Amino acid sequence: MAKAKKEIKLNIDHDNTFDEMLLDQQQERKKAGIVHIPIEKLHSFENHPFKVEDNEKMDELVESILENGILSPVVVRPIYDGYELISGHRRTHAAKKAGLTSAPAVIRELSDEEATILMVDANIQREFQYPSERARSLKMKMDAMARLREKQGALGDHSRELVGKDSNMSGRTVQRYITLNALIPDLLEMVDEKRIVMGTALDICGLREEVQDWIYEFVALGGTITPALVHRLKQVDETEGLTHEVTDYILNEGNYKKKTRKITISDAKIDKYFPPNFEVEDIQGVIFMLLDRWAKAYGGDSANE
Repeated sequence: MAKAKKEIKLNIDHDNTFDEMLLDQQQERKKAGIVHIPIEKLHSFENHPFKVEDNEKMDELVESILENGILSPVVVRPIYDGYELISGHRRTHAAKKAGLTSAPAVIRELSDEEATILMVDANIQREFQYPSERARSLKMKMDAMARLREKQGALGDHSRELVGKDSNMSGRTVQRYITLNALIPDLLEMVDEKRIVMGTALDICGLREEVQDWIYEFVALGGTITPALVHRLKQVDETEGLTHEVTDYILNEGNYKKKTRKITISDAKIDKYFPPNFEVEDIQGVIFMLLDRWAKAYGGDSANE
């Protein structure tokens, strides 16, 4: 007896429509090449320039992963002891916090230069970035592009305009960020914290690291560094050479200057002590004579020194 054919029901909720079956097939094809890798095998990209912070946005990502899993696979390349993350550092960190033991990943075979370029391009489009992140990542991409073209024996443009192309940045903007790499790490962190503005930071880049250390000490203690102060430091360093003591004096010079004191005595008070026929010179003479007597009586002879 022939086996009855299974009936495919199409109900009003479209639970099992032909379109849905096609969609399922498409999704399966998309999943091809995606593998689940133990999180312990996923390692951060060497010198990864982007910060992974435990903040409110990270908490939101952890909650999303707990509820929905990792929706977008991370991108990795094989290394000797596992896999190096190209993109997905925040997702991997959040997955660890959520207690996951593996993550969906796409494995790519990439050279060091290709991996660096892809890593920068995958992360630099993030909504918010610290100046230090852009400074380091753009420099990494610039250097990687130069090495790649050298290996290929190709002549071509790896200029700042090309580096900024995928980030919608002008060549001038790229150069400004790359210049920030001349700052010592402590000062670059202060730029991230907005304790030093971008323009002033770029001016400081022209100073020796030793001088930058002294500037960091000044700002860390509550001082405010300005373009005028940086310009003064550069002038002195070029002519006389800065020492710690000279740098400290220049940075705090405003605190050392004696404040101007202006004393005003109203006509009403003057008239109380002097007759109307006294000229200004006469009044001043009497006042200074009395002050000299006061100084000798209470302050020694300092008034005559």
